[in-house]
Amino acid sequence: MNDIEQLNTNNQKIPTINRNYKDCLFRLIFESKTDLLDLYNAVNGTNHTNVDDLTIYTLDDAIYMSYKNDMSFLFSEMLNLYEHQSTINPNMPIRGFLYFARNYESYIELNHLDIYSSVLQALPLPQYIIFYNGTKDTPEKQILELIDAFPKVDGKEPCLNCKATLLNINYGHNQALMDRCHKLQEYATLIHYIRENTYKHLSLDIAVDNAINSCIQQHILEDFLVKHRAEVKSMVLSSFDQENHDRILKEAYEKRGEEKILRSLVKKKLEKGISIADIAEMLEQDEKTISQIVEKIHTNSPD
Repeated sequence: MNDIEQLNTNNQKIPTINRNYKDCLFRLIFESKTDLLDLYNAVNGTNHTNVDDLTIYTLDDAIYMSYKNDMSFLFSEMLNLYEHQSTINPNMPIRGFLYFARNYESYIELNHLDIYSSVLQALPLPQYIIFYNGTKDTPEKQILELIDAFPKVDGKEPCLNCKATLLNINYGHNQALMDRCHKLQEYATLIHYIRENTYKHLSLDIAVDNAINSCIQQHILEDFLVKHRAEVKSMVLSSFDQENHDRILKEAYEKRGEEKILRSLVKKKLEKGISIADIAEMLEQDEKTISQIVEKIHTNSPD
């Protein structure tokens, strides 16, 4: 079985949504220096045209392999880290800090800078941009900071910080940014069509095909999708739907939390000698549920 299929109850292979498909598509769409420079111009409000001034800058260390999935490059005296995320991660500044530290170490070595010199050594300005395309309601722009991870100590300020600018690039958001980068707008539209089709309970094959067909018919990423149609589908149709997985996991944790609270309440009332029937009435639960909880308490069984 390959990584774009799984077995259903009838032992037949069925496709499911790849948890990282949006990240993969984002990288593929902006892999050329021309498109990456266009995205840079959109983010910074500039109009640079010389792609030869843009240098892809990626660490080789295996620890930072995940960052190769996104884009790091030098341009206009700035060291840029662009990441795509489909989930909000408050630890992005921590990750960015570690990444930039190693990247500057590499930059110093490659450019033979003497950090022990009495002369100040110039470094490129770090810029950390996160393009968010998940389903959680998020502001157009949000700043995540490393200092939020530090404890608050009276009279003390942290000597370190790393700021990550999170931009919501869902369809209909950050329109000024979308207007400056046509390909980003088209990318948001493609993801919107895929998501809308899955909400219609279409089979995943049909949902993705319909989204691609709609985009091609409307000349949205037309050349890209005609050329990479099979590749786009293989990115989308893979291990599982991350958004649905996150929702199910969240619901499971919430349910477990509720069960723990209920069990604690039942235990306290049992210790007071209250009957199962009365406990059920007090907690607005049926007696069968309370009896099962009581049995677990008596047998000291795990949650």
